[in-house]
Amino acid sequence: MIRLPAALRRVSILVAVLPFWASGIAMADAGRKVAVTFDDLPIVSQSPFSDAALEDLTARLVSAISAREIPAVGFVNEMRLYDDSVLNPDRVALLGQWLEAGLALGNHTYSHPDLHRVTLQAFQADVLRGEAVTRPLLGKYGRQLTWFRHPFLHTGTKLETKHAFESFLTEHGYRVAPVTIDNSEWIFARAFDIAMREGDRALAVRIGEDYVAYMLRMFAFYEAQAEAILGRRIPHVLLLHANQLNAHWFGPLADRLAVRQYSFVSLEAALDDPAYDSADAYTGPGGITWLHRWAITAGVDRRVFRGEPETPPYILELTGLREHYYPSESE
Repeated sequence: MIRLPAALRRVSILVAVLPFWASGIAMADAGRKVAVTFDDLPIVSQSPFSDAALEDLTARLVSAISAREIPAVGFVNEMRLYDDSVLNPDRVALLGQWLEAGLALGNHTYSHPDLHRVTLQAFQADVLRGEAVTRPLLGKYGRQLTWFRHPFLHTGTKLETKHAFESFLTEHGYRVAPVTIDNSEWIFARAFDIAMREGDRALAVRIGEDYVAYMLRMFAFYEAQAEAILGRRIPHVLLLHANQLNAHWFGPLADRLAVRQYSFVSLEAALDDPAYDSADAYTGPGGITWLHRWAITAGVDRRVFRGEPETPPYILELTGLREHYYPSESE
């Protein structure tokens, strides 16, 4: 083995790492980017709310989004617009708040069915039923219905079904809204509803603060996942829900993400990144992120998926989900 002089070795090392160092500087300069999406509009909650309360919650959430100039997309379940099969104009007006603020709306089906549990034909019919109000409402604002989000992030357990549904979406002018940052925000939201319903403001604040901290850990996790799976930073797509928790705490979360040097981009801008052209042949039972779909399709060692932040035990306890997540502890 030939051993180079120390000075020459230092030069060789510098030459070897320079491209990676320069790449890192370029990535740092580019900053972090995320497109923000909210499912289950107009509002999803474990607690019943009056129409006036729903209006207030929607106004809070929309204000938090628009005040920070975030080009968010809200995905609608149109069944939530009805009372006993009768269309409620006040609920439709909640969607109008999103549009008046310049935000976008997408289709999340009518009744949130599971593509893994119903026939393709039934699922497609529910998608079309889910645009009856949203499509003409968008038309009044000179916009088109473009985005579709799969309930449960379930895209089919067979490639034949997956591809057939993708063709159906294309035929009807839709683009799939993928997700690269999934999370258990819905569990925090359930706990927050309980605390607010019981009038325990101190608990509600604790849940909100822990939610923001948890989400920041989740962002760090998926940033590392992108690096491990794709070898670089990508613009992420965040999945949240239109709920009471985010009406009160999305603003603080967005502010913390800004401190983390995130800029908020449109869903369309995020999907311009070539990462979103990666092959996705995933047909497993889980509703997983597209990052993980790409990794599985490419045959990446699944050990890379380890280390996802956990929901605090007291949140699971409060919501009655601890046994679901840790069944061995109840045996």
